[in-house]
Order: sequence, then C-alpha cells, then structure tokens
Amino acid sequence: MMLNWSLVVCTLNRRELLAQSLRSAIKQTRLPKQIIVVDASNNWELAKAYILDSLAGESESIEWIYVGSEQKSATYQRNVGLKYCESDVVFFLDDDAFMYPDCAEEIMQVYEKDNSHLVGGVTALLADLPPGTVANQVQNEKGVESPSLWNRILQPFHKFWSSEKLFIPYDGQYYTYDISELAKQIPILSEVTLHGCRMTFRTSVVKPIGGFDEVLIRGAIAEDDDISYKVSRKYALVAAERAKIFHQETEIARLKRYTNTVLLILNIIVLFLLNTTIQSGVSFLVYRFAIKRILLEFVRDCAKPQRGFAHVRGALYAVFWLPKILQMDKEQLRDWYPQFQAQLMDKKQAFRNSAKISTVS
Repeated sequence: MMLNWSLVVCTLNRRELLAQSLRSAIKQTRLPKQIIVVDASNNWELAKAYILDSLAGESESIEWIYVGSEQKSATYQRNVGLKYCESDVVFFLDDDAFMYPDCAEEIMQVYEKDNSHLVGGVTALLADLPPGTVANQVQNEKGVESPSLWNRILQPFHKFWSSEKLFIPYDGQYYTYDISELAKQIPILSEVTLHGCRMTFRTSVVKPIGGFDEVLIRGAIAEDDDISYKVSRKYALVAAERAKIFHQETEIARLKRYTNTVLLILNIIVLFLLNTTIQSGVSFLVYRFAIKRILLEFVRDCAKPQRGFAHVRGALYAVFWLPKILQMDKEQLRDWYPQFQAQLMDKKQAFRNSAKISTVS
C-alpha cells in the first residue's frame, strides 16, 4: 500500500538555512503531500513570502502550510505542525537538515513493507557531506586529518555518549523488538531512540500520545528522547540504512555551551520524574545519571580547556537544583520547570546584552 508523508519543520531566524532544507525536500524522488513550517521569528511573514515565492512554484503538487508561532519553543512548534498533518507519516526535521534525494523514498519503503505495523518510527543515517558533494573530491582537496592526541585519548569514552547512556528509561528498561523478518526485505537497523534532526513517525502513533511534551519550553533538548521512548513502548524504532541526511552543525558560543548542558541534564531528569513508572530508587537513578554526566562533561572539557570548562560548570549547576526538584510532586514540577527555563535563558540574554554594551563602551 502506498503511503504519503508530511514534513514538519520548526524554525527561528534562519531563513536561508530553512530555504536550503526545504529545497532538499522538494527535490525528493518521493515528494511529500504537505510541507508544514512553523516559524517563531518576529518577522515570520517576510520569511513566509520569501520561502513561498522561492520554492512553492517549483512544487505545485505539494500543499504548503506556513504559519507563525506565538512561542519560541521547538516542542510547541512541532505540536502545532503535527495538528496540520494529514498524512500517514510525519517527518520532523530540523531547519538545518538536508535530505539526500532518495531519503524520503527509502524511509517510506520501510513503513510500506511493514505490513504488521511493528515499526512506529524510522530515522535516516547521518551523512558526513551535504547532498551533491563529491566525497573523493573533497577528501583530495582537504586531505585526511589525523586524529589529535586528545581525540585518541578520549576514544574509549565515546561509547558512553550513546543514546541509551544519556537517557534514563522511564520504565527502567529499553524495549526491543524482533525486526529480523522486516530486515530481510529492506536494510534496517534497530534503534533505541531517534535523533531530533531526523525523526519520522507514523502519524497514528504520535498523535494519540499527545506529541511532544511542552514542559520543555526553551532549547527543547531531549524532546526527541522523550517521544522516541514513549513510541518504543509499543512499537519498534529503526534506521533505514540507505536513507541519508546531512545535519549542518554550527559553532556553539561558550555561554550557550554552559546553558545547553544545564538544560540537557535537567530536561532528561525532569522528563524522567514526570513519566517514570518506577516505584523505588528514583533518587538514586537521578543522582547516578547526574554524576555520570559530570564526569563525561569533565572529560569533554579537558579536550578544549580554553573554553573555561563550560560543560562541567553547567553540569554542576544542574546538580545544584536536584534536591529542590526531587522534593516536588509532578504537578509542582510541571508548573515550576518552564519558569526555571525561562529565567535561565533570560539570564543568558542579559549577559549577551551586557557584553555588547561593554564592547561598545
């Protein structure tokens, strides 16, 4: 049975990157039924006119939906997009994620061959180069860099950065499914969680669980782990081996590294406390996770100590709040945590503004 798909992209002040990402969508060998953009930019109407004038004319068969968002929040924006989705499958891609031309076709084939509806979510594999780049040419021009001494020293720690190590499973376990029969038909790999820049789900699976948890209002770090785990309680998560996406990464400022670390650790802990079914030993699991993260952040900062150990400082600040967080019930936590995130981000913005004033002076 032929299924259709919709693309949901949330964006904020990245019009050119967004246009590049959407262009990769309209160049797919399997076109989407809908492209849904939820834009939290202050001048989103101008961005909408630019995008539609540039791209909509090249894809008349696609329904374009471009709306503004009253909240600058990835979870909120993705839920807005999900409400507009009328397709069998929804792609949640970042505005700086660029699909290879056959990416959507490879993903959709997994869903279509899954006659037993075993699979609830499919992801693509990350490519090292953007679509259309000739790998050999780039390698010949740049050469192959040898890993630094620190990278060689840190190699044994890389296994601790896997998805299952950086999340606290709500039920005390990860769920596994036998995908061997489906794997005989199409190349797939079993996944524990799906990465946020390249998630796709059956729409009939994510809508009943309520989409993304909007307790995460800023940064929206860990929202992908949350929704992936909830889906995995009943359905398998897999990667389509032949589907490729390039995710463009940008350099993170020192203050943002600090803030991101605070949010990454606390987001995972808060989501765990709000969703866990575990009856005892909850505090132990939380502190064990936090201590492990401090150690991992220390190792990461040692690789580039000139950054001022921003990751370690962020991890320690997150741990500072744990006694208060663990004393709250779920209702109190759900009410308090959005306020905490807003205050943390407002402090970051105030720091940036003061830095600009100092520079001018």
